Amino acid sequence: KITRPHEQQRCAGCFSYWTNEEIVTNMHAKHHKILGNEWDAFESNRFFDLPAVFATSFRKPLHRALSQFRFECIEDRGCRIKVIEKWWEHRKDLANVYTWTFTDKHVRKKIQAAMDDASVQTRRDILGQALDTVAKFHLVMVMEWLAYAPDHVRKVLGFEDTHPLTERVRPHINQYQRDDGQETNKLGAAGIAKASWSPEEYLSKEQYKIMSEDLALDEILTDAARRMFLERVVCREDQ
Repeated sequence: KITRPHEQQRCAGCFSYWTNEEIVTNMHAKHHKILGNEWDAFESNRFFDLPAVFATSFRKPLHRALSQFRFECIEDRGCRIKVIEKWWEHRKDLANVYTWTFTDKHVRKKIQAAMDDASVQTRRDILGQALDTVAKFHLVMVMEWLAYAPDHVRKVLGFEDTHPLTERVRPHINQYQRDDGQETNKLGAAGIAKASWSPEEYLSKEQYKIMSEDLALDEILTDAARRMFLERVVCREDQ
C-alpha cells in the first residue's frame, strides 16, 4: 500500500511527492490509464522516464487568466475578490505560469526576480528549458484550434471518438448557469466568442499592460506551442 504524504491529501493532480515507481504501481493498482499533473511543475528530469504518452494544452495566456478569474471569483467558486486588479495582485503565482510549469517548481520566484533589463540571459535560459520540455510532449494541443486536432489525437492517443474536442463543456452547470447564447461550438475555444470574455474589452488599458508584462514569457512559449501544434498536424496529414 502506498501512503500519500499528508500535505498531498488535499491536492488532486499533484505528483511531485511521488516517485516514478509509486506512480506506475498506483496506476496499475487502480486500473487508471490517464494521469493529470495539474498543479505541480513538470519534472522533466524524471517524468519523461515514465512509460507514458505525454499530452498538454495551451490557451492564450491573457484569455486563460481572465477565464480563471471569471470561473473562480465572479462565479463564486472559492474566491471572494470581484475586482480583477486586486485579484491579480493577490495571484502573483499565475505570472508566467506556463513557463515555470514546464521548468521546475523552484523557478517561479527566479522568474519574478528576472524581469528586469539586466536579466535577459536568465529569461532566455528559463524559456529555453520550458521549450525543450514542451517539444518532448507527444501531443501539444491549442485550445483555440481544437477543430483541427481530431486526426492528430486519434493517431497519438488512439481515441476513436473525438467529437468531445469541440463539444462545449459548461463548468459546474448546477453551481452557476451560463445563459450566454452560445449553444454550439465547432472550433474549440475560438468557437465560443459569445461565452468568452475578451481581455481587450474587459480589462482597462493599465491592467492589460500589467498582465501582459507579467505573462510575457508565457506569450512566447504559447506562440511556440501553437507552431508545434500546426506543424505536427500538417506533417501527419502529409504522411
